[in-house]
Amino acid sequence: MKYNLDDLHWQEFEVFCFKVLQIMVSNGVQFIDGGADKGRDIVYTGTSVQYNPSWRGDWLFQVKHKSKNLETSKLLQKLTFDLKKELKKVFVDNELKYHNYVLVTNKTINGSLYDELQGIFNDFVDENNISCKNFSIISYHHIESCVEKNDSLKWSYPNIISHPDFKKLMMDVANRGLKVRNKGWLNGLAKQRDKFVYTRFFQSANSKLKKYPAIILSGPPKSGKTFNAEILALNYYLFNDFQPLVIDRPEEIENSFDEKRKQIFICDDSFGKYSLAHKAEDWFDKLERIFNLADESHLFIFTSREYIFRAFVNQGNDEARQLLEKIIVESHGYDNQEKLAILQRYTNLSPLSGYEKVSILSNEDDLIKNKNFSPETVRAFFSNIDQREEGESVLKQFRDHLAQPDAYLSVVFLSLSPVKQAALLSVLCSLTNDENNIHKSFHSICKDLGLSKITSIKLEFDELDDSILRIFRSDIVEQIQFYHPSMQEFLIGKLVSEIAGSFREVVLKNTNTEILNFSQVRAEGNSMFNEKKESLIKLQKEDVENISNGLYRLIDNRSVKILDIIDIIKWFCSKYHSLELKIYDQPMFSTLKKILECIFAKIFSKDFFFYHQSDSTQNWANMLFNMNAAITTYNFQIEQFNFEYPKALLKAKTDEENYWILVFRVLRFSSDDFIIENIGRKWLNDFYVDLKESIYELGVELFSYDFPDFKEHKKRLLVDKKAVKRQHKPNSTWYPRFLKVKKRIDVLKEVKGTGIGNKILDPLTISYNEINQIRDYAKNRHRFNIEKGWWNEDTL
Repeated sequence: MKYNLDDLHWQEFEVFCFKVLQIMVSNGVQFIDGGADKGRDIVYTGTSVQYNPSWRGDWLFQVKHKSKNLETSKLLQKLTFDLKKELKKVFVDNELKYHNYVLVTNKTINGSLYDELQGIFNDFVDENNISCKNFSIISYHHIESCVEKNDSLKWSYPNIISHPDFKKLMMDVANRGLKVRNKGWLNGLAKQRDKFVYTRFFQSANSKLKKYPAIILSGPPKSGKTFNAEILALNYYLFNDFQPLVIDRPEEIENSFDEKRKQIFICDDSFGKYSLAHKAEDWFDKLERIFNLADESHLFIFTSREYIFRAFVNQGNDEARQLLEKIIVESHGYDNQEKLAILQRYTNLSPLSGYEKVSILSNEDDLIKNKNFSPETVRAFFSNIDQREEGESVLKQFRDHLAQPDAYLSVVFLSLSPVKQAALLSVLCSLTNDENNIHKSFHSICKDLGLSKITSIKLEFDELDDSILRIFRSDIVEQIQFYHPSMQEFLIGKLVSEIAGSFREVVLKNTNTEILNFSQVRAEGNSMFNEKKESLIKLQKEDVENISNGLYRLIDNRSVKILDIIDIIKWFCSKYHSLELKIYDQPMFSTLKKILECIFAKIFSKDFFFYHQSDSTQNWANMLFNMNAAITTYNFQIEQFNFEYPKALLKAKTDEENYWILVFRVLRFSSDDFIIENIGRKWLNDFYVDLKESIYELGVELFSYDFPDFKEHKKRLLVDKKAVKRQHKPNSTWYPRFLKVKKRIDVLKEVKGTGIGNKILDPLTISYNEINQIRDYAKNRHRFNIEKGWWNEDTL
């Protein structure tokens, strides 16, 4: 058989057949869900040009899934028994009326088998005098033909595809011009596709993405959010020609966004892996920009742990809550049949003996009731099956695993050789997930641990693939990551435990921004604020030297991105490390200040510019903004830093879109004379004129040509004190254009006090304030009309 239908769970096969029949028979085919089906699986009323044009009236489809390796005689026996029982249930017990009866099965039905079943149907009709006269069977070959013509079926159920065919399809995908970084991700999916089970969660996500261009898959840890997001994105690529892009952080979206092609972005653990990564208001500002990019050609799938997402929503405003709750898809609440399908899939695909498989599946009803049963919990057990205890039954070990689903992490980690432990720590500490960076981190960690006897780095990682690690390979790039964040959490837990020993020192010396953001320096004996995370790495005085060495290594790493530098600066500026330490622990505050001063010296050097000059103008501008904030927080003097490359930076970014932001951010670190000399008075004058015209254009559209002096309005007020200043409503483009003006004004406010800043901003302040007063009204009107589809240029 070309397509493996036998391994589908019976309930999964029913839903699969429903989709097949919608294609083969009619879109009007209906699925009967629930216990009161009265023997009905799938029904339809009408005619079908595609299947049998001569049939009329009401159709009944009954789906029968049979296990593999059944002999023909045994198959006949089972189908005969089922057919007689179902016919009685439908036409005698429930007295239902149907004109057409179709048996649907995953098995191949030969001529003699078909005749036998047709005879049983005819005898039943004669004996019970029922009106249904039409009988047919849809078997494997009918389904195969349908699947062959519909890629959407293949990718909703990737586990039915044989390995060679799946590999060919994956190569076709990779050859469609997909970005290099996603090739390894696609290849990684090839190894996991047979584990995918079609569930209501996937169906809900698919339906919501058809309604909204951005959705959030939210739920508890280990509930399958990432896997479902990946399969959903893959679906859109294969039969809707969307380019899937796996995004690590929201800032990458704008850099990867291509207005001219269809794209679908996957943003895993969007709001933080362990706690809310950023302030809620900062995140909502980012999401608002992202949602402005979202349309029918640019789709977004976010995943988030439920408690993190709820924390984000609860900290946000009502507007944020209303927007986000429309697009959320909850991942918890798998029903028993879906849990059974998941358990059976992993059990049958495992290397266990037949006896061991039976021991699990014969207890499946009890196992799925465990509160810790989840897709990831089941995957983790079967992926690490070779680590099970000798002498204990596999059923007992599975029960123990469900009772404490993360206990295996400690067993697995401590049972590994020191070299493999170093390999896992290198994934934890690496700056990025690409193989090159992880191997660099591995070498550094091995050196710090005093490990020298390493035969093959690749082999050390390969032996952890598909159990603890997930390795994405392509012909160009390889990425390595933890299979699930639980391993990351376990290793972080080791760092905060009293017995962390050398692991703590080594990890701090090889820190990355994720570990840094999970760390905190606290003032001894006093605290103004609650701890931001439950399992925080609480840095002590003896840790400071290690973390400072780690930060210097990080800054010197040529792979570090400016976005990482921004995260480092923000860490120093957190209220715990600035305000609290400044009040309660001046010596520690002074220590952090010295570390930050050294970091700034590295950032301002020509070497730093050389290795990061290709980073985006927006990122450079944002880094300078955060550095300026840190300089204020730590009371540095700008003059104490030797900024070696502002002229080269401005020259390198002249043609980029956000160049103007960079100009004014550089102004904070230079002077009016420097900007005039290197940018020119004409550029500054053109910027001022363009901004003034944009403000006046927005004002005139609302207030007519009385804007901005409002002489006529002042005259009307003498006659009518209730005279309205605004004459027109904002149209469909007014608010987006206003936001662009607001962005320019906000950046200019950063340089207020400089000669250039004052000269541009002061003449525009009054006119801008007039249109700014309409901002909230315009924002609400814009969103309401866009959402309702009420914008019509003829009625504006």
